[in-house]
Amino acid sequence: MIDAYLSRLGVPRRTPSAAYLRELHRAQVTRVPYTNQEIMLGRPGAVTADEALRRVMGGVGGYCFHLNAAFSELLRALGFTVTLHRGYVVAALDEVDPALNHLALLVHDLPDAANPGGRWLADAGLGDALFDPLPLVDGEHVQGPFAYALAASPRPEAGWRLRHDPVGSFAACDIVAAPTVLGDFAAAHEHLSTSAESPFTRFLTAQRRTAAGVDILRGCLLLTIDAAGRREEHLSTRERWREALADLFGLTGDDLDELWPGAVAAHEEWVARRAAQEASAAPASAGHVPAARAAAHPAPEPVS
Repeated sequence: MIDAYLSRLGVPRRTPSAAYLRELHRAQVTRVPYTNQEIMLGRPGAVTADEALRRVMGGVGGYCFHLNAAFSELLRALGFTVTLHRGYVVAALDEVDPALNHLALLVHDLPDAANPGGRWLADAGLGDALFDPLPLVDGEHVQGPFAYALAASPRPEAGWRLRHDPVGSFAACDIVAAPTVLGDFAAAHEHLSTSAESPFTRFLTAQRRTAAGVDILRGCLLLTIDAAGRREEHLSTRERWREALADLFGLTGDDLDELWPGAVAAHEEWVARRAAQEASAAPASAGHVPAARAAAHPAPEPVS
């Protein structure tokens, strides 16, 4: 299984090190898509190591509970020391008490010059966020065109707050310091993958982090953010939509065609909503949350 997983990532087996962790993390977020495909197709599945590995190896991707569960299994099998942690993604910096909505990973005992303590936030399940694992060191951390920051979490439990870049789809993620186990995320997955109130049950999203930036598909809007700025493309035909899903995210199943009508309807709704927002727009205040940020972890809403 491990050799097949490494083949999927295009990375050879090596001895654990900070450099090898970076190599694996970059390959994971580039080659394994963050997506709600299986949820939208009525196959939310369970949060287990076997299910997570099946999704990654089968090329269907997933969201944090499956992506980080699978990645943790790979890292442990390669000899890394990994712990799972409860995470709380927030849409605004003054939000501190959402429901559990994220699984985060810490990797231990890998000191290097940038991180003498040797602890790393290795999070392959934050969609448009990390390309590299982040040293668990307070302060600002720059990755390509994006800047993140780590500080103490404002939650009652000890932990850390990862602040996303201002152009990101969420404001921050609070990570609880105490380790947990995979089964503790089952109820959160049940809600996020089945509730009509969940952003993950509305329409297809796919996200891919690269060295240059991020590619995000929401409905039939394709968004690219990199050092050159922000570019949007309306994928106006099913053929172009399927081409983007295949070429950028590796999603090719024939059953994806079932989701095209919903993507079109979601796009039309978003166009109408953006037009209404522009018509009534007022100058943004200093505390305004950019409209690009979604309302949940990271919510598959069209970017406005």
